[in-house]
Amino acid sequence: MNFKIFILSLGRAVGLFALSRHLTASRVRILAYHGVWLGEGHFGNFLYMDARKFQRRMALLSKWGYPVIPLTQAIESHEKGKLPKTATVITIDDGWYSTYVHMLPTLLAYRYPATIYLTTYYCLNQVPVIDVALEYCFHQIDPVRCPEIYISDFGFGPLATGTDQEKAIALAAAVETMAGLHGDAMRQLFLQSVCKEADVDYEKLSTERWFHLMNADEVQDAAEKGITVELHTHHHRITHNDQDCLEQELVLNSGCIEEVTGRIPVHFCYPSGRFSQKIWPNLNDAGVISATTTELGLVNGQSAIYALPRLLDGQNISELEFEAEMCGFMELIRQARRFLGFPRRERH
Repeated sequence: MNFKIFILSLGRAVGLFALSRHLTASRVRILAYHGVWLGEGHFGNFLYMDARKFQRRMALLSKWGYPVIPLTQAIESHEKGKLPKTATVITIDDGWYSTYVHMLPTLLAYRYPATIYLTTYYCLNQVPVIDVALEYCFHQIDPVRCPEIYISDFGFGPLATGTDQEKAIALAAAVETMAGLHGDAMRQLFLQSVCKEADVDYEKLSTERWFHLMNADEVQDAAEKGITVELHTHHHRITHNDQDCLEQELVLNSGCIEEVTGRIPVHFCYPSGRFSQKIWPNLNDAGVISATTTELGLVNGQSAIYALPRLLDGQNISELEFEAEMCGFMELIRQARRFLGFPRRERH
């Protein structure tokens, strides 16, 4: 048992979890998820969760009595002070195919409303999300079998892959090479070459859609079943080549979502959670009502509407840690840390 788990166990045993829930009852809990891992073993922490763990999380929300409400209701009612105690919102980023296959049935089973922040380029273009697939490939490289990577057709390498640091350097170089290629066809050919070097089955990950987003029909079906689809940019970015591209990204993103769902999206999630107050006027001009981040925390009366904190859940978050976040115990700890001058934390 590590020190953190010991402290949390002690805190729960002496009633601090129950006290924290009472003290933070007026604050909104916005949970943040991404997808479910479809491949062998496990990959990712905050990006992909095991399907059974997600089912268990939803069961715990029900068991512990946290009222799950739509994001729109949370935003509107919070401003008026008319929320149920410990109001909880479920948000899911990106719109992964695995979200549709595994998360949607679980949400429907519990009748939980949820918001999917959809990034639309890979929704319309049904190929593996290449930067994430590349990360998986380098994660899978056996340094004994493949101490270096070299793809002559693309002028890539040779680069050492014997250590985690070397893999990270090689991955960054692969992402840079990929960015310089024109069109999905060439980028997927590059991914196939990397898969071959890493001994990863490209056909399997592509056919089983490990790194695919939902297609338009699946997004439409989710929306028809009560899931709200909101903004996450078209290409999962707000800058390109060091230039601001937020306005164009929102226009493309909103247009695609409106065409598929029949409604205009008005809530936004920053790609990768990073944001600047400088773009808030742009969000307002685009008709965006709220924006969420990856800053850890509960929403209170002082939370900026374009910088709403969330509780980012992940594969490596224990049930006790999840309970500590939901009851507000960790929020009070963070509040004490900020009072003492420690910086705010994020999860990525």
